[in-house]
Amino acid sequence: MRPGERLMRVVTVGNPSCVRIAAFQDALERAGQPTSVVISYLDLIRERDALDRTMREGDCLRIESPGQEFEVERQLIALGANVDDEPGASRIGRDGALRLLFDRGRIWFPRQWFLGFRELLRDVDRRRAAWPGHVAMNSPSEIEAMFDKPRCHGLLVKRGVSCPPSLGRVRSYDELRQRMQETRIFRVFVKLAHGSSASGVVALAIGRQGVVAFTTAEVVREAGEVRLYNSRSIRRIEDGREVALLVDTLAREGVQVERWIPKASVDGSVFDLRVVVIGGRARQVVVRKGPGPMTNLHLRNRRDDPSRLRALMLESEWDAAMSEAERASSAFPSSLHVGVDLLIAPGYRHWAVLEVNAFGDLLHGVSDRGLSTHDAEIAELLGGWAA
Repeated sequence: MRPGERLMRVVTVGNPSCVRIAAFQDALERAGQPTSVVISYLDLIRERDALDRTMREGDCLRIESPGQEFEVERQLIALGANVDDEPGASRIGRDGALRLLFDRGRIWFPRQWFLGFRELLRDVDRRRAAWPGHVAMNSPSEIEAMFDKPRCHGLLVKRGVSCPPSLGRVRSYDELRQRMQETRIFRVFVKLAHGSSASGVVALAIGRQGVVAFTTAEVVREAGEVRLYNSRSIRRIEDGREVALLVDTLAREGVQVERWIPKASVDGSVFDLRVVVIGGRARQVVVRKGPGPMTNLHLRNRRDDPSRLRALMLESEWDAAMSEAERASSAFPSSLHVGVDLLIAPGYRHWAVLEVNAFGDLLHGVSDRGLSTHDAEIAELLGGWAA
């Protein structure tokens, strides 16, 4: 810590054992700051006033991802059990939710999970008025918006951000086929409205030879029950009945459907970019390369330094692409950092924002001006950033 810099007390909501917490704690130590006080999601769900008892005047609140912890997933599903919602999505009672057993890859009640997470975020937002002088690194209401893909897409379009065109709300495979015919869009991405990390994503194309879909999702029918699973492998499906069952299952939980825009390639692999925008500026960038339509790194795809891509683009084109990521972040002005998934089209002269991620700042080993994502976030806070 340099002379004159202040000490900062951070309170983090997250899962204490996850790598996200450890990475941020390491960055605080590098900055000469006290390590963060951590409130676990489980404690916050069970004791809703946990933050009230912890937050002090002038504190900084950081909200981390609730993922990678099955007990938290189960509790959030239970929390959403009594939240009113329109009919259609699968539902389970609170007691049933608390009895759910871990089933690797199973996507449990994604709409109800979101309702529970939304309820928790809104409760935190309501309580913030009682914490004078605090700063929130990421606004609970904006986290909610980013976890709702149709709503997020609408916010981006209102800001003039270049995004793949949406086909609007779709409730079934038959309705999707009809909408594709009406719009003359025959290649689409179907995404769970509240999914993350390519969970429940289908890249679907319809042509003269029939239908073909690429997906990480799978529907399993067993003993009269329809189960939805996600994997780290991308499957190709050409059986129209299987595609219909998959899309129908996803659509019941709510989906965002967008035009499938081709991605540019480099070194024989298609790619897109994860751009971390901090304090309104595009900072750390990683190229995500793979053989298929989904380039998420957890799907065993490769990551690359953006220097090769920058050499293929004019400097003005690269700057314009980064400006597009920054424009996307401006839809969420009360969040210090967001992760923007940016598509570069063939020819490297056009781009589109695919996703904006509330928790998209975990990029191991990627720096900008010698700073990791967390280093840069802390520097912005110490420099006086406040929403």
